[in-house]
Amino acid sequence: MKSESSLSSIDIVTTPNNLERPLHVLEKPKVLLVRPPQLFYFGVWPKGPRLGLPIGLLSIATYLKDRRIDVEVYDCFVEGDTFKGNTFNPSNSVFSGNLVNQWIRNFEDGGVAAKDIKNKEEMLHFGASWGQLKKDLKRLQPDIVGLTNLFRENTNETIKAAELIRQVLPDTVIVVGGPNASALPEYILDESPAVDIIGLGDGERIMHEIVEWVQGNRSLSTIESIMYRDSKINVSTPKRELLTDLDELGHIDYNLLKLERYFTYERNGIMARNKLSYDGAERSVSLVTSRGCPYKCSFCSIHIHAGRKYRRYSVEHVLDHIENLTKKHGVNHIHFEDDNLTLDRKRFMELMNGIIDRKLKFTWDTPNGTFANALDEEMMVLIKKTGCTYLIVAPESGDQWVIDNVIGKQPLTLDNVTRIFQLAKKIGIDMQAFYIIGFPRETLKQINTTLEFAMDALKKYDVLPHMAMARADPGTDLFAEAQMNGHLVTDVAVSNTGGVHSDMFTRHLIKNKEFDPESLGKINESFHRTAIRVSSIKTLKHLLRKPSIALSSISYFFKNFRKSETIRDNIIKLFFCRLFYLNSLSRISEYENKQKIA
Repeated sequence: MKSESSLSSIDIVTTPNNLERPLHVLEKPKVLLVRPPQLFYFGVWPKGPRLGLPIGLLSIATYLKDRRIDVEVYDCFVEGDTFKGNTFNPSNSVFSGNLVNQWIRNFEDGGVAAKDIKNKEEMLHFGASWGQLKKDLKRLQPDIVGLTNLFRENTNETIKAAELIRQVLPDTVIVVGGPNASALPEYILDESPAVDIIGLGDGERIMHEIVEWVQGNRSLSTIESIMYRDSKINVSTPKRELLTDLDELGHIDYNLLKLERYFTYERNGIMARNKLSYDGAERSVSLVTSRGCPYKCSFCSIHIHAGRKYRRYSVEHVLDHIENLTKKHGVNHIHFEDDNLTLDRKRFMELMNGIIDRKLKFTWDTPNGTFANALDEEMMVLIKKTGCTYLIVAPESGDQWVIDNVIGKQPLTLDNVTRIFQLAKKIGIDMQAFYIIGFPRETLKQINTTLEFAMDALKKYDVLPHMAMARADPGTDLFAEAQMNGHLVTDVAVSNTGGVHSDMFTRHLIKNKEFDPESLGKINESFHRTAIRVSSIKTLKHLLRKPSIALSSISYFFKNFRKSETIRDNIIKLFFCRLFYLNSLSRISEYENKQKIA
């Protein structure tokens, strides 16, 4: 039995004496992949939190299992006293907020300022608490623990989890990976003496090679794309060549997760992503069919973790994956989380036609957006035919100079963006768009151009706008530029867009001689007030023209009314879950019938 010790009394695993061989060589080490506990401020959708599947951990676990390694996924979101079996016992706080602020928080990459938290006792655990994790670590006794660190907002929780693991299991190898860990590896190692190794980029092969090191079959220094300590100095190994053929990672094994518990969250109004709600839509998952992005947007950090090379699963692999989800696990809705789902037109068309040929029945959306230049009418027709409930494009700005010279999103043109807006209205696809304001070299005139472009798209083409304030994340070109020119404004925030958690984190916003975060926030709020008014009027007119949809919406409202929430919150939920998808609402019975037939 591994003993529990204080952190100060422990020699961490990666010391100069055991870099070639670990403290304990084990023939069959047990691996535990963990998403740490998180404390949430918001209670029920659309306020958050967002408790989706840990698809990164799941891919790593599948890769290890295929190589006969003893591995388990421990997702704190679905462990602990929240569940009895797969039954959910919610204990949600009531937070009645301003619709404008809720809209902004749901879609803006920002946060809740620490000063705005009035009652920290309202913060909630969904799933396992720290005490529950400690108890389960003692029970499971893993030899290697992999922690996921997706966002900067999760850093403190990741470090806290590592320290807890080190205290409970002093000889366990602790590895941290994920997008934020890849962006800030030195920070995590410096802040947490409990962490042994940082995995940089794709985690599947890295974790397998760490297992081989624990087995005594290789030295730590031969594992590419990791960072560890050597005599208190952080050492980075050479960067590994990215895996191009993602089929080599295998077919995801969903039996490694307590899948029904995620659906139970969705059923109780705690959704991982925005989506059209219909009977059966709670059985939804996120799916990634490709990795990497060749574009060089100044604000984006995806290249730090996934690289700039566009890498993909084969179409047959993706179709098999979807077929497994829909037929074996009863999934009815898929969020395609690719950063560039439509980049390879030939592949995308094969995927869409394959869905039709295999008669796969499900609905889908693109929450991370698509590249407007890569879309055309033939693609859009298939997008609708295969069950897309909404499509997002990401022009980022309504000013072409800003796109070209500040964001660097070439070869995107606003003419192509407008063309796609027109096609979406013609074909009948609900369209949304991402915009960002507040870049260092941006002027108020250019910001107003973006606001006018977005409002015009809403009025003419029914494109729902999501306007965010620029945030400079470490590792991005935007951060480097803002830091060099003195444009960074650093504050402390709590939570992120979906109420992801409650830890304090540093947030880097932008100022220049024409605006600061406070004035920009007022501009953003004013824009959203107008957008809500315009959207509400358009929705009302649509419902008057379509009485059957109006009756369906009223029925949905009363059927899904929650007494634990305010009337305002129930109305907001009606918009976020139904009325933002007017084209799809006209096909709602088709979606529900698909599931009955399937």
